Amino acid sequence: MDFIRNLMTLKAGFFAVFIAVIINLIIIDSFLIRGGPTRIIEKITEVSSSKPQLTPKPIDENSCPVSCISQIKEATASTKISQTPTPKPESKIVSQPTESIIPFGSGVNSTDDWQDVSGAQTYIDSTKYGRIKKVTFEAYVRIPTGNQTAYARLFNVTDKHPVWFSEVSLTGGTPQLFISGAITLDSGNKLYQVQMKTSLKFQAFLDSSRVRITSE
Repeated sequence: MDFIRNLMTLKAGFFAVFIAVIINLIIIDSFLIRGGPTRIIEKITEVSSSKPQLTPKPIDENSCPVSCISQIKEATASTKISQTPTPKPESKIVSQPTESIIPFGSGVNSTDDWQDVSGAQTYIDSTKYGRIKKVTFEAYVRIPTGNQTAYARLFNVTDKHPVWFSEVSLTGGTPQLFISGAITLDSGNKLYQVQMKTSLKFQAFLDSSRVRITSE
């Protein structure tokens, strides 16, 4: 009986140990399933949050390597050279020639020697026309009979001499405007007179006369 009693006691002991092991396994399993992962995750979070956060450095758009800077300097230098203003050529003022007309009037003549045409005279001051380039005497002459030659010229009354190269002539009955070659006016204010003559003493008409001065 003692043996059976001891055996029952041993079984009871083993059963109690078995129950204790089961309970411990359940507790350990509950810890691993519920509490364990949470603490592990919290630990990982603490470690990651304790590390300093590295903020990426913004890229400087104005940064440039040394080779880039040298190229920029070369381009800037060439730009400065090209922007240098080109000197403008000096403009030359070209003066336009001006013409002055001095009328003398009209008249009639029928002599065979030089004679003043009444009223066909005027004063001309050559110093008032600047730089004179050319002076001409112009006369519009007609001969009604058409059978002679009529002559006209300019005379310097002040200095008492004809104006050289001012003589013009008409032969025939067709009225014409005659222009002398280049003449020279004496310096200063002079009185000039138109003179006429004919070859046969028939009437010759001076319809108009004038002096044209071209100056600059």
